[in-house]
Amino acid sequence: MNEMGSMASKTFAERDLSIVADLRFLRDAREWAASVAGDFGLNGEHCFQIKLAMSEAVANAIQHGSRAPEDPVHISARERGGALVFEVRDTGVFRQRNGPAEEMAERGRGLGLVALVMDEVELEPGENGSLLRFTKRLEADAPRS
Repeated sequence: MNEMGSMASKTFAERDLSIVADLRFLRDAREWAASVAGDFGLNGEHCFQIKLAMSEAVANAIQHGSRAPEDPVHISARERGGALVFEVRDTGVFRQRNGPAEEMAERGRGLGLVALVMDEVELEPGENGSLLRFTKRLEADAPRS
C-alpha cells in the first residue's frame, strides 16, 4: 500500500449521494465518485475506472432499476479494510435479461464492464430494489511484480 493511500484510508469518512432516476444526473454521480476516489488516495487511472463503473451502475439503476423518474437512486462510499466500497441502490426489481443474440449484442454489458475495472462486484437483487456493490483496493495502486 502506498503511503498516500494509507493516510487517505485512515481519515476517510463515509459519504452518500442521492439523485432522482433521471439521466440528467448521471454526470453528477460520475464526478462525485471520481472525487471520492481521489480523496481516498487512488491514482488517476483507478479514479477513471471508478468513474466508468459508477456511470454504468447508475445508468443501469436509472434505466432498468427505477419505475419512475422521481424514484431515488442512493449511492454510498465507505472504506472497508483498505478498500473503497461503493454501493448503488435502486427501487426496481432485478430481472435477468435473456433475448436473441442480436438484441443482446449492443446491450446488457454494464455489469461485465464494472467487473472488468473493479476488484470485486456483488449484485443483491431484492423485491424492493437492487444493490450493486463494487470495490477498488488500495493495493491495486501498488506496482505489480
